[in-house]
Amino acid sequence: MRFRTGRTLLVAGATATLILAGSSAALAQKPSGGTAVISGNTARGLIANSTLSGPAPAAAQVDLLLGLKYVTPASGPSLPQFITDTVTPSSPYFHRYFQTAAAFANVYDQPAANVAALEAYLATFGISVTRVYSNRIEAVGQVGQVEGAFSVSINAYEHGGHSYFANQEDPSLPTAFSYGGVSYNLAGMVSGISGMTTYNAVHTESLNLSQMGLGSGGTCQTPGTFCTTPQGYSPQQIDSAYQVPSTVTGKGVTIAVATLAPLTNTDATNFWASYKIDRTGSLSQLSVDGAAIGQAVAGAGSSETSLDVERSGAMAPGANIIAYVAPNTNNGFVDLYDTVVSQDQAQVVTTSWGEAEQDETKGYAILLNQAFEQGAAEGMSMFAASGDYGAYDAYPQYNTLAVDSPGSSPYVTAAGGTTLPSSSQGVQIAAATATAPAVYGGPTSEAAWGWSYLLPYYQALGLQNQEQAHRSFYPIGSGGGYSLYFAQPSWQQGFQGSGQRGVPDVALNADPFTGYAIYDSNSTYSNATSPWSNGWGGTSFAAPQWAGITALLDQAEGGPIGFASQVFYSLPASGGTVAGFRDIAQGNNWGYQAGTGWDPTTGLGVPDVTKLASAIQTYDGGGATAAHGHK
Repeated sequence: MRFRTGRTLLVAGATATLILAGSSAALAQKPSGGTAVISGNTARGLIANSTLSGPAPAAAQVDLLLGLKYVTPASGPSLPQFITDTVTPSSPYFHRYFQTAAAFANVYDQPAANVAALEAYLATFGISVTRVYSNRIEAVGQVGQVEGAFSVSINAYEHGGHSYFANQEDPSLPTAFSYGGVSYNLAGMVSGISGMTTYNAVHTESLNLSQMGLGSGGTCQTPGTFCTTPQGYSPQQIDSAYQVPSTVTGKGVTIAVATLAPLTNTDATNFWASYKIDRTGSLSQLSVDGAAIGQAVAGAGSSETSLDVERSGAMAPGANIIAYVAPNTNNGFVDLYDTVVSQDQAQVVTTSWGEAEQDETKGYAILLNQAFEQGAAEGMSMFAASGDYGAYDAYPQYNTLAVDSPGSSPYVTAAGGTTLPSSSQGVQIAAATATAPAVYGGPTSEAAWGWSYLLPYYQALGLQNQEQAHRSFYPIGSGGGYSLYFAQPSWQQGFQGSGQRGVPDVALNADPFTGYAIYDSNSTYSNATSPWSNGWGGTSFAAPQWAGITALLDQAEGGPIGFASQVFYSLPASGGTVAGFRDIAQGNNWGYQAGTGWDPTTGLGVPDVTKLASAIQTYDGGGATAAHGHK
C-alpha cells in the first residue's frame, strides 16, 4: 500500500496496478450460470407516490452509472478499517493517508480484468461505455437494451409536476459471465446503479424569510427590495460566538466547495472586503462535466455557491478555495464528488446541496458514499448540510420522517442548525414583521433550530388560524433523524441506539431569524447596484462554516485531521458533552427534542473552536506534525 506521510511514499505489501483497458464483446459469451439481484436500486418510495404513465419508450436514452465495490487487499486492512486506523492514534496507519487517487485505486479498486468483463457484458446488449473510472463505469444505452441487460422493466411516471423514468424492480446481473476464458461474478462486483431512475430533486439547503412569507417590514428581505448594506450575523460575530482563535487562518489548507451552480468571484471578494476580512487564500472555479463557471446565474442556485465560498473563506481567511461546479443531474452530482476526490487537491470539502433519501435509491446513495470513503482515505474532512425541513426532509411530498442525502452518508459530517439569539438579532426579528409586538417568544439562549417556537404567535404573522401557520412554516428546522439506508457506524455507538446512521453530527447557527446576508450581484434577491440580500439561514450556512473551522483545525494540527466525524466522536466526554463542544439541550426540529448529549437535532452540539483544537491535539498525542507528519 502507498500512504501519505510527509513527502515520502511508503510501500507495504504487493500492489496490483489498475489499467483501465478497453474490452471486446467478441471475447465475451452469454452468462453460463445464474443471475443475482442488485438490491436497493429501485426507488420504491418515490414510485409509490407517483402516477404511472406507461412503459418508457424503448428507444429512449438511458445514461448509466455502475458503481464497483471496493475490494479488501490480500495484505492490509479493509477500507472501513483503514479509514478508522487513520484517525486512531495507536494505529501504525494514523494520519498516513493515501497520497494520490491512483495510489488508492491500486489498493482498493476492482482489478482491470473485472472492469473489462463488465464492459464486455454491456456491449453484448449494445450498451456503449463512455467513460471508465477506477470505481465506476459510465455507459449509454436505450431503454430496451438496458431492460434486457439488467432484467428490468422501465416505466414513465409523474410526480410533483415532473415526468421521469424508473425501473420497477431491482436489476440483476450474471454470477458467471465468461470473458476471455474466465468466469466473472458481475453481480458480486457492482455496488449500485444509477440512471434507470431519472428523477432528480437535489436542491439548496438555504432559506430566505421572504420565501416563507415572513420577510415584510422594509428590511430588504423581500424580492424586489434590494439592499446596499448587509444585515445579520457578521463573520466576526460568529467567530466570537464560537470562540474561534485568531492565531490560525487556515493557511496551507484547501477547501473544496462542491456545488451545482457557478458564482461571480468578485462577489466573494467584495463580501470579504465589506466585512474587512484579510483574505490571503486563493479562489478559483473548476468545471465538472462541462458545467458553466465564472458568472453567477439568477435562480440557478448561485447564491448558494456564493454563501458557501463567502462564509468558509471568512472563517478561514488563509485557506485556498476551489469551487467545483457540476450540472444539476443525478450523474453530475456523483461526478462532482468523484472529481473532488480524484483530483485530491483539498483537505476539507463542503456541500450544501441535497435531497431526501426517499427521492433516491440506496444504490445511488452508495455511489455517493463511495466517493466520501475515498476522500476519507485520502485525509479529507467532508461536510454536508443536514437539511432545512426538520425531521421531515421529504416535506411537502411526504409527511414522513426523513433525512437528507448526502448528509446521511456515514463518511460525511452532517451539519445541523441552531437558533442563536442576541440583542442585535432580536431587533431584526421584531422588525421582520411590523405587526409583531415582540420577538415571537423565541429561545433566549442557543437552541436547536425549529420553528415550532413560532406557533403561539401565528396571528402576529398575519395568519388567521393554526392550520395556515402549519402550512406556512411547518416543518422548518434543523434536518435530523435516522437514515433509511445506512446502518449505525461504529463511532456513533454509545451516542445513540437506533441501529441506523444518526444525523446530524454537529451544528451551528442556521435560523433565518438569527441569520445572515449574502453578497450576490445577480440573483432573485439582488442586482449589481444592490448586491446584498438579507434574512438568510439554513444548514447551508452551518456546513461551509464548519468547513472553515476544520481548515483552522488542520493548520493548528499541522496537517489534515482526516475523517472528522470519527475524530469528534472519539474525543473524551463528560456528562454527555464531548470535549470542544457545547451541548445544545433545548429546542426541537418538529420530530425530535434536543437533550443532553448527542441528539438528532444538533448532533454533538456547537463548537468552542479553541477548546476543540486543543482537545484534538491532546487526543492525537500533541499534534500531527511532530508525531506523524502529513503531505
